[in-house]
Amino acid sequence: MMKKVICIMGPTASGKSGLALRLAKEKKGTVINADSMQIYKDLNLISARPTEAETEGIPHLLYGYLDAWTQGTVQDWLERVVPVLKEAENPILVGGTGLYFSSLINGINEIPEIDEDVRKQVRQMPITEVKQKVKECPFTDPQRLRRALEVQLSTGKTLIYFQSLPKKKVYDADFKTIFLNPPRELLYRNCDIRFRQMIEQGGIEEVRHLMNLKPTGGILKAIGVPEIISYLQGNITKEEMIEQAILSTRHYAKRQITWFKHQIRADITCVNPKEQIDII
Repeated sequence: MMKKVICIMGPTASGKSGLALRLAKEKKGTVINADSMQIYKDLNLISARPTEAETEGIPHLLYGYLDAWTQGTVQDWLERVVPVLKEAENPILVGGTGLYFSSLINGINEIPEIDEDVRKQVRQMPITEVKQKVKECPFTDPQRLRRALEVQLSTGKTLIYFQSLPKKKVYDADFKTIFLNPPRELLYRNCDIRFRQMIEQGGIEEVRHLMNLKPTGGILKAIGVPEIISYLQGNITKEEMIEQAILSTRHYAKRQITWFKHQIRADITCVNPKEQIDII
C-alpha cells in the first residue's frame, strides 16, 4: 500500500500554513515545506515562514535550510524531500511553488549534466546574446533562457526535446491534492494586510541584513525584496515601496492561481482554509 501524502497548494496569503497546521493536528502529521522562498534561513518575515510559536509543537521540516548566497533548485528540493517523506508520519506538503509539486507528483525530465565550462560561458553572456543563440525556447525568464542554452550547447539538443520525453517518477505515493483558492477580493485584502504587518514587524531590517550578506540568485526574487531594496537605496519612498510590493504580491498570487488551475488537477478545491476537509 502506497503512503498517503497530503499536498496543500495555492496562492500566497491564502491560508495554506494554517490549514496545514490544522490537518497536522487532526492526523498527528508532519508539515513539510514546498515553498521556494521559505527554504532560505535569512528570509523569515518576508517569506511568511511559520514562526516557532505558530507551529504549536507540530514538526515542520525543510524550512530555512539554505544560506542567502546559495541557489535553491527544484532538483535539490526533490533530493531533500523524498527521504523526508519516507520517514515522516502522515506527511503534509504545503507551499505555493508549483514546480515543486508537479515535479514530485508527475515526475521530472531527465536532462544530462551540464558541462561546467559551458555553464560559466553562458552565465557570462549578456542576455541579448543568449536570446539570439537559444533555439526553440518558449521562455522569457532570463534564468530559464540561460538554462535552455546551457542544455543546447552541452548536449546538442534543445531543452524542449528533453521536456518532450517521458517523465521519470521520483517518488511513488498516494498524493491527495488540496487547492486553496479564496475569493479574489479576500485574497488581495489578505496580501495587503500581511505585507503591511511584515513591515511593522521588521521586514525592512530583515532585508537590510540580507543585503549585507551579498546574496545571489533566488532569494532576491522573493516578493517584496526588490521593492524594499529600492527603498533602502533611496530610490522610492516607504509608502511607494509598500504600494509597489503589495501590487507585486497581488500579481504573483494571480499567476499562482492560473498555474495551479492549468497544471495540477486538485482532488479538493476549497475557498476557506477553516472549512472541514475530508481526505480519503
